[in-house]
Amino acid sequence: MIGRDTPGRSVAYALGQRAAASVPAPPPPPMQADAPAEPLPAGGPTLPELGGLHGIFRVGSSLLALHIEAIREVTPRPATLASFPSRRDDVIGALHLRGSVIPIMDLARPLGLGASDGTIILVLRTGGGVIGVLIDEICGVIALEARALSPLRDAGAAESGLVSAGFVNNGTPGAVLDPQAVARLPGLTVTTDIPVDRSHNAEAGEPMLLFDCGDVPLGLPASAVDATVPRCRLGAPAADSPLWIGVLDHNGRRIPVVDTLRLLGLGSSGRLTESASVVLRMPDNRLIALAIDEVRDMRRVRAQEVLELQRFRLGEPGMLCGLYRAERDHLLLDPQACCNDERLVALSRIEEEAALASAGGEGGSLGRTEPFLIAQLGGAICAIPLSQVEEIIPTPAARINLDGMQFARALIAHRGRGVPLVDLPARLGMAVAGEVRPFAILAEDGGDHVGFLIDGLVAVERVALQRLAARGDNARVPAATVRLPDGRTCEVIDLAAIIAAERDASIQAA
Repeated sequence: MIGRDTPGRSVAYALGQRAAASVPAPPPPPMQADAPAEPLPAGGPTLPELGGLHGIFRVGSSLLALHIEAIREVTPRPATLASFPSRRDDVIGALHLRGSVIPIMDLARPLGLGASDGTIILVLRTGGGVIGVLIDEICGVIALEARALSPLRDAGAAESGLVSAGFVNNGTPGAVLDPQAVARLPGLTVTTDIPVDRSHNAEAGEPMLLFDCGDVPLGLPASAVDATVPRCRLGAPAADSPLWIGVLDHNGRRIPVVDTLRLLGLGSSGRLTESASVVLRMPDNRLIALAIDEVRDMRRVRAQEVLELQRFRLGEPGMLCGLYRAERDHLLLDPQACCNDERLVALSRIEEEAALASAGGEGGSLGRTEPFLIAQLGGAICAIPLSQVEEIIPTPAARINLDGMQFARALIAHRGRGVPLVDLPARLGMAVAGEVRPFAILAEDGGDHVGFLIDGLVAVERVALQRLAARGDNARVPAATVRLPDGRTCEVIDLAAIIAAERDASIQAA
């Protein structure tokens, strides 16, 4: 999250443009812009000039865009701004940044949106100077072609021409901010722009969003990001799942939030009641949110700056595509691997499943009812298809313990065969390994029998299945959810898929 509580370091090279790391010079004198600061053309930019790469951001409920060349950098709003004399009520203070004293304006006010509590400062170039404006959220970087922009005419008022064109992004209308019109606002003070040497990276590289998750610095191409969302409260997930940790209410949509570290095989963030998020674009206009700590930067990264990861296994296979060395080293996510990941694809369907259920009414069914065994796994309630349950037995005292084995915790002799016992809550990340489980569910797939240790038996219910994946092993892919008569929704555990996955892994290892 970029916010007031974030340490006041610059988010350099923001939205694709890096500010030079030079020795701070004495602050240049501010320029009073009763007349526009030179050099500024008399009119706003033409439509061909408007086309190209744009940074997308939000002020209040309005979506705005700014040409990438007009963005100098983005930085968190400090807890306190320096006082600054101005004849304008919307100039709320100043920020000392890279040797310059930069006036900060509440952009929402001249746009007619009321006062803002924006937590981010966007420093924009106005032609001959720079000014900082408050914004609420960085939403990403997109290419806007000139023909996709609708010119907007100045209605004649002094502050009505701050936007020069309209656009639509993913069905949401927005407006292109005209930085030259901002500079022409009566009484506005701008600061001389310190020249920045951008020759090294100005026209090369892909905009990359850099963020922290736990102790792991990560990066993701901005083209894969729909939005970044500051820290906010998460709704409870509809099912108990180690990967699915919450629901984000964002722009009228309820987006599943996943444990990013668990997704990448780098650990776990655990259950979170609030989190910042990176909203990732998925196929078919679906969305999934990655839980993060905070956004650190947005900068251009050239291919030659990304170090290859060797062929050793690092986290979840295929999800990480390189190492980017900046002030800190960042592991880079592969956006295509994210879009193809069966776990994310399954979870991204939850929103449309919920919409189908809502359209069907409170008692609407997404399919025929089936009997399920409702079981206690750690602190979670889960459903197991009764058709997969051969029998339920007390956990046998006579067994061979297999501590250290990845799949089975113990081996028992049962009905003429050796049956491995799997600690199901521990395998699914719902409880720690080694705890006493009083019951074992015996299940079979393809002639192979396995006992699954559980913490308790709750009930048998006949309910409608809401399928998320054709076949899910639950350690990775939630197979489906069911809604219980008391209104709770719980995850369906596909025991047959778990057996098949372990059998296939054993065959490949052999």
